[in-house]
Amino acid sequence: MSQINELTTTLGFSLEDEVLVLQALTHSSYVNTHVGECDNERLEFLGDAVLALLCSETLYTMFPALNEGQLSRLRAYLVREATLALIAKRFNIALYMRLGKSAAGSGGHERPRILAGCVEALLGAAFLCGGVLRARQLFVLLYREHLAEATELWAEADAKSALQELAPESVRYALLEASGPDHDRSYRTEVFVKGFSQGVGEGKSKKQAEQAAAFVALRNLRSNK
Repeated sequence: MSQINELTTTLGFSLEDEVLVLQALTHSSYVNTHVGECDNERLEFLGDAVLALLCSETLYTMFPALNEGQLSRLRAYLVREATLALIAKRFNIALYMRLGKSAAGSGGHERPRILAGCVEALLGAAFLCGGVLRARQLFVLLYREHLAEATELWAEADAKSALQELAPESVRYALLEASGPDHDRSYRTEVFVKGFSQGVGEGKSKKQAEQAAAFVALRNLRSNK
C-alpha cells in the first residue's frame, strides 16, 4: 500500500477519492514546477468555510449554556492555525504533502501555515466527496482530542458556567472568609452541589474565589463518575 493509500484509508476516504486527497496535500510551490497539477488553495478556501460550520454546530450542541461570545472564543481556539498544525502533526500530514524544492528545502513541511492549509483542504475534499455528512465524520476524527481539550479549557475559563451546566439549579456558593487590608483582600468560598460541599476556592475577589471553587467541584464531580 502506497503512502497516499495509507492516509486515504486512515482519514476514511475511499480509494476513488485519492486524486482529490492528493490535491488537498499539494502546495502551490509544487505546481510551479509540475505542469498540469492542481494546488490545494481552492480546497483550502472551501474547507475553511466547512470547518467554521462544523465547529459552530458542534460547540452549539456541546455547550447549550454558552452565549454567542463564549462560543466564538472556543471556535477561534479550534480553528486557529496552531490547532490545525497540531492536528496535521498528529496525523503525520507532512509525510504526504507535495511541496516545491524551494519550499521543502526551507522547512516548508514544518510551517504551521502550510500544515493548517492542508487540514482545511482535506475537509474541503471530504465535503466534495460526501457533503456535510462526510465532512463531519472527518472533522470528528481530526478533532476528537481537541474537542475534549476545549471542554477542559472552558471549565478552566468559566468554571461557574460549566458547573451550572452540569448541575442546573442545584449550585450554591458560601463565603467562608474575607481577609487582608481593603486594597489587597482575599476571599475563600465554598461551593455546594445538591446540598453537599464539593470544593473550596480562593481569590482576590468574590468572583475569583467562586470560579476557583467551581473548578475544584468540577474536578471532584468528574473524578467520582
